[in-house]
Amino acid sequence: MKKNKLNFLYTNIGRGHPFYLDGIVELARESKAFELSISDVFESSSDISNLSWQLARSLYKIGSTDSFVGRMYSKLRDSSDFNRQGLAMRIMGRDIKKKYHGDSAPLIVAHPVLVGILSGRTNLLYQHGELAVPKQAVVSGAEYIFVPTETAAEKFISGGYSSANVIVTGLCIEPCLEKQAEQAFNIRMSRLDSSYKLTGGFFSSGAEPKPHIEKLILSAVSVVKQGHNVILFAKKNGNLASLIKREFEKRNIELIAIDDKSQKVESGSSAVLCLCSDRKAETELACRLFEKLDFFVAPSHERSNWALGLGLPMFILEPAIGPFSPLNREILLESGVAESLYSTKDSRQFGNRLNELKKSRKLQQMSESGWGKQSITGFKAIADFLVNKQAQIA
Repeated sequence: MKKNKLNFLYTNIGRGHPFYLDGIVELARESKAFELSISDVFESSSDISNLSWQLARSLYKIGSTDSFVGRMYSKLRDSSDFNRQGLAMRIMGRDIKKKYHGDSAPLIVAHPVLVGILSGRTNLLYQHGELAVPKQAVVSGAEYIFVPTETAAEKFISGGYSSANVIVTGLCIEPCLEKQAEQAFNIRMSRLDSSYKLTGGFFSSGAEPKPHIEKLILSAVSVVKQGHNVILFAKKNGNLASLIKREFEKRNIELIAIDDKSQKVESGSSAVLCLCSDRKAETELACRLFEKLDFFVAPSHERSNWALGLGLPMFILEPAIGPFSPLNREILLESGVAESLYSTKDSRQFGNRLNELKKSRKLQQMSESGWGKQSITGFKAIADFLVNKQAQIA
């Protein structure tokens, strides 16, 4: 029996939007119900169209800096309206439109610019996995939209979508984390109620903005100085990895480096650096080490789901950069699952703050506030929807 085709189109710029396709791809592949066709905007474009996507990727990295160009790009991004196809979107979409023009199989995208470019295409499915829904994300033209919460759904319905076409899935948590979530939570709560050392995970965004890197390293050093453990994640051969090695060596802190091929983490090491060659390697390492984590430090991007769904206390790297991050931060702080690291002073004193939060049981409360309140099987809900509805949407 011939399988129905299922298309995925990635931007592969940053980590957030691509991540929200990864989980669907993984479970769709496991279902064996589809013939998967997976591409990204770079593979699907040539000449000036491809160059425009390369420029977008470069601007994404510059946009996380405090340079003049970075500030201008941030303002431009914040004012973007992907419902209006200007010259830039027409150039970026030229080859993509041609590629999918005669293909009626479902096409899943996770970035609003691709919804704008492909608006009106038959069987266009929009995965909006973020908790936050800035105005730029509400783009018309998809047949179905997958959103994590009822609150997010209301934004799209207010923006013109029929409620029948907005599918509330629950939080999109990596399938490998969802499977171990309850066990990891119970083990974490036992550690938080004991005298055990704490272990924290430290993550930057794909752009590795300088203000975040500085706070991440200072807070990790502070945690180690207070006798706790840190696991830091960084791109292999990237700037963050180099700075972590340099700063830890300067302070005579032993740092064990591993990658996704490493068999185990050496016991007794207070600082581990996970060197990630790509998004898949980072996810694999995070899943292997997740049960060890008692808290994590990261920007308020896609990993906000961990704090709200997995009961893992979060400390937010400030400033909140981009249209999504400030809104996610607001949700996190209101939910009581996170606190912010606003300044370098906060970061230098983070180890002491952590001890105080544990002693007062605030850390335990943060963990409990993020457990059992939300469905964490968003990716499974989407995969099930696709399998159950394939006759209608294929």
